[in-house]
Amino acid sequence: MGFSFFASRAAARFLQDIRRPSSAGVSTAALLLTAASGGGIVAYADSARAEEAPEPPPRKKKVVVLGTGWAGTSFLKNLDSSRYEVKVISPRNYFAFTPLLPSVTCGTVEARSVVEPIRRMFEKKGKDVAYYEAECFKIDPTKKAVHCRSAVGTNLDGNGDFMLDYDYLVVALGATVNTFNTPGVMEHCHFLKEVEDAQKIRKSVIDCFERASIPNISEEEKRKILHFVIIGGGPTGVEFAAELHDFLVEDLVKLYPAIAQFVKITIIQSGEHILNTFDQRIAVFAESKFQRDGIELSTGFRVIKVSDDSITVKCKSSGVETLVPYGMAIWSAGIGTRPVITDFMNQVGQVVKSESK
Repeated sequence: MGFSFFASRAAARFLQDIRRPSSAGVSTAALLLTAASGGGIVAYADSARAEEAPEPPPRKKKVVVLGTGWAGTSFLKNLDSSRYEVKVISPRNYFAFTPLLPSVTCGTVEARSVVEPIRRMFEKKGKDVAYYEAECFKIDPTKKAVHCRSAVGTNLDGNGDFMLDYDYLVVALGATVNTFNTPGVMEHCHFLKEVEDAQKIRKSVIDCFERASIPNISEEEKRKILHFVIIGGGPTGVEFAAELHDFLVEDLVKLYPAIAQFVKITIIQSGEHILNTFDQRIAVFAESKFQRDGIELSTGFRVIKVSDDSITVKCKSSGVETLVPYGMAIWSAGIGTRPVITDFMNQVGQVVKSESK
């Protein structure tokens, strides 16, 4: 009975010692029980270390994606953003369904129907992604950093420049318009690469009809104003020509019946056929359809200069130069590499092919 009482009191003191840490951060308790009758000794000792701080989680690899077009968004949809620190850089805070841009130029499809806000796409997919509305103007592969410039200028200096480092870089900037260094193209031609381009074209078409409707304008001037020239017979140029023709015939001609007879659409193509990258049967069908619709095809001509009211073309077979008056011109003759990509390729030792027409 006395032994049991002794053991209980000793056990209580033992438990108290365990709960009471020492000043050195280590608590030690010992219990010794002696059985007088049997001569045996039972001993117990415990040493508990102070609770250690948990190790910080490993640093996530940084993934920087340049661009919110087809390639960039496709990559992001299949990326497990929980495993990486993902940052997206693009001056366009939306994804645009570019095949429908020709339809936007004529109002067949509204601009809001062909875009999807990039932040909403991330939200729907549950992606933990940071987006910055800015343009990358330099890639430094040595320091593994990208130099960017915000279009809204939100930093303290007011110039909108900032830099991001990366572990993995995904370059999905797409291409830019290739003018082949043709004089006057950048100043006087429309392009069809962005949603804003399509909206500008739509406004310009209406402006041409309004200008041609002003009194005291000669018929020759009306023919010039209502001459819509498309430079380039590829998919973009052909699609836009078809959309423009339907827009003119089905809508604008009815709204402007007095000047309907002066409307003309011309496609200038340096090759012998339009859609030369497609099957020949498709090209033949498109050419015959355009001829029936009254769309003029000028194949085998190269544009060498564009002014504010005329286009100088050169026949590739004869070398004769011709002046083509116009009211609105759309350049869709090809695409080229963006300057930032050209500079990056030179830094990493890749040869950039010369872009000549």
